[in-house]
Amino acid sequence: MKKYFLLLIVVCITATSYSQEYIGQKSFAGLTLGTLSYTGIYSKDASILSHTSMSFSGFYSRKFILPRQLYVRGELMAGEIAGDNTGGIESTVPEKGSFRGYLLEGSVKAEYEILSAYTTRFSPYVMAGGGAYYLFDYEPKQGEEKTMEESWGLVLPVGGGVKYRVTNRIRVFAESSIRFFPKNLDNYPGTISNPNKYYTVAVGAAFSLQKFNRLW
Repeated sequence: MKKYFLLLIVVCITATSYSQEYIGQKSFAGLTLGTLSYTGIYSKDASILSHTSMSFSGFYSRKFILPRQLYVRGELMAGEIAGDNTGGIESTVPEKGSFRGYLLEGSVKAEYEILSAYTTRFSPYVMAGGGAYYLFDYEPKQGEEKTMEESWGLVLPVGGGVKYRVTNRIRVFAESSIRFFPKNLDNYPGTISNPNKYYTVAVGAAFSLQKFNRLW
C-alpha cells in the first residue's frame, strides 16, 4: 500500500507541475483595419488628413519555446500613402509639394504580452522587428518618377497596443506602430534634411488556431 500511495503522490506532483508549465494556444491568425500616415517635408504645415489614408493587413503569429507571452508575428500590410502641404494659405514652409501612391509591406516582428492573456482579459503588448516595403502606382508632383530601386526599402517597425480576450479563442486589439528608415517616400528633390517615416494606427481581431487548453 505504501508503494501505491507514494506512486499516487508522485503522479499528482508531476501533473500539477506540468499544468503550471503548459500553455493552451500556440498560434493565431487575424486581420487589422486602420490608417497609414506619412511624415516628412510635405506633412509640415498641413492637415493630418492630407497625409493620412486607409490601410489593412493580415497576419499570423506563433508562440515558440520561449516565455509564454512571446510571439513571432508575420504580417502583410497594404494601404495608400500620400502627402500634400500645398493647401495651407498661411503656410510658412517654403518647400511645398505633394505625392500619392500605394504601399505594400511585409514584416516579421517579435510581440511580447506584458500581462498573460490566460490570467487577465486585458493585456498591453510591445512589438519590434524588421520588414520591407514596395511603392506602386506612384504619382509625384515634384521630382522624377521613381526607379525600381527607389521604389522599395527596408524598415524597422516598432510599436505596441492592448489586447482584450473576448472569448477563449477570439481577441480584439488596438495598436499603433511607426516605421523607421524608409527611403525618400515623398520624392523631394532638395538636399535639406528630410527624414521620412510612416506609421499605422489600427484595430483588429485575432483567432486562435487551437482550442483553449489543448495539448500538443
